[in-house]
Amino acid sequence: MKYKLIAFILSAIVMASVVVGNYYKQDEVIIEETTEVEHFIKPDTDYLKTKGLSVFETNLPIIYINTNDQEIVKNSKVPVYMQITNNEGNEEFNLISNIPDEEYSCLINYRGASSYSQFDKKQYRINFIKNIDSDKEINVPFMGMGEDSSWVLNGPYLDKTLMRNKLMYDLGKEILAWSSDSRYCELFIDGKYQGVYLAIEPISNGTCRLRLSKFGLLSGATSFIVKRDRVGTELDALDNFGTIAGKTVNELYLTYPSPAKVTDSEQKWVENRISNFEKALYSDNYIKSGDYRNYIDVNNFVDYYILNEFAMNHDAGNLSTYVYAELNGQMLLAIWDFNNGFDNYQWFRSDISELFLAENAWFDRLVQDPYFMDKVRKRYTELRQSTLSDENIAQHLEEYQNTLGDAIDRNFGVWGYSFYIDMLTNSDSVRRTHITSYEIAVNQLEDTIERRLKFLDKEFATE
Repeated sequence: MKYKLIAFILSAIVMASVVVGNYYKQDEVIIEETTEVEHFIKPDTDYLKTKGLSVFETNLPIIYINTNDQEIVKNSKVPVYMQITNNEGNEEFNLISNIPDEEYSCLINYRGASSYSQFDKKQYRINFIKNIDSDKEINVPFMGMGEDSSWVLNGPYLDKTLMRNKLMYDLGKEILAWSSDSRYCELFIDGKYQGVYLAIEPISNGTCRLRLSKFGLLSGATSFIVKRDRVGTELDALDNFGTIAGKTVNELYLTYPSPAKVTDSEQKWVENRISNFEKALYSDNYIKSGDYRNYIDVNNFVDYYILNEFAMNHDAGNLSTYVYAELNGQMLLAIWDFNNGFDNYQWFRSDISELFLAENAWFDRLVQDPYFMDKVRKRYTELRQSTLSDENIAQHLEEYQNTLGDAIDRNFGVWGYSFYIDMLTNSDSVRRTHITSYEIAVNQLEDTIERRLKFLDKEFATE
């Protein structure tokens, strides 16, 4: 690579009439000034040097965002430029000396709840647009993923392994009808290095997403996506039976059709569809009648339950919970957000020998139904031979670490101080202070997974 770069520089000097050949070298980072990508802001090598990151060779795509000196905020989106360096399929490293391969216009804003208010490393939502002066969205095959306009850039901060979300989305892809695709990358904003990020498909409708029907019926019947989140997260919460009767916590919000486009009849239809399910589920004879099963894909709910119990996800069912359905179809769940998983919960320590969904919305009733739990036990036994086998999980974790490579050290060159900040409210000091390195964090994750599976092996043992 070194010789190719030298040859390129010499060629560029000779062909000065074609390419601007203004080069300089600082330590081992070579930055090439170019007009070929008009809005590219070159990496700040002085900043990299202060973080001990003079050498920058990565297996990962490099994302550059030029904010045009605008402040990124949470409640409104600002137009920015994005460039991507991604030698996908090549054996060569991606270098910050490379001219970016692609340039796009995007809208960007902060996202997240506790991650936004408490963590220094921010999370972003991006929407690709036609040009910087237009808010017309366009579909882009972002880093090789299926074309769409909307994406999430998740910056692992609480999760020191950088792997929890990636692991769970990939396991979900092995067994669920749909699970978010994701790619690791390294991010620069206005020339400043931000560390390792995971680009994720949000749970949304589209040709390369859930592929739900785009048209409803005159009756108001429609395909839909609904999320359960904190009270007041959005303006128009659904008036569904579970919320009104106090059977469930938090609120349900319609995300598809979008609140800006949904008709009154469509919203009422979705509310009735969910309410009918909840009335059946919370009825006195729901176990005997089994009527609730007419409204949901039971096998999907079983897989969702197993994956979230495996991950020790306190929030599943209550927060960051997404349910979707095709036109007049059964409801399914899509998994989301595992930074708090595997004994990494922000608010209190998790007990390996506990089932976490037993008191959460909908699942508080499902787990009391012998029919549902019998399917859980049988399915878990199957998955322990495949998706949830020790070998499969270990292979995933090894693959992620190999893919991340030196990006791990670069990430903690910027965010390493977070090892010494107690980000787990009310957590005991012994627990936090002993995770003082990436290696220790990975060992904690692997040990937690091993012990969790041993517990579930007993809990879900088939007779």
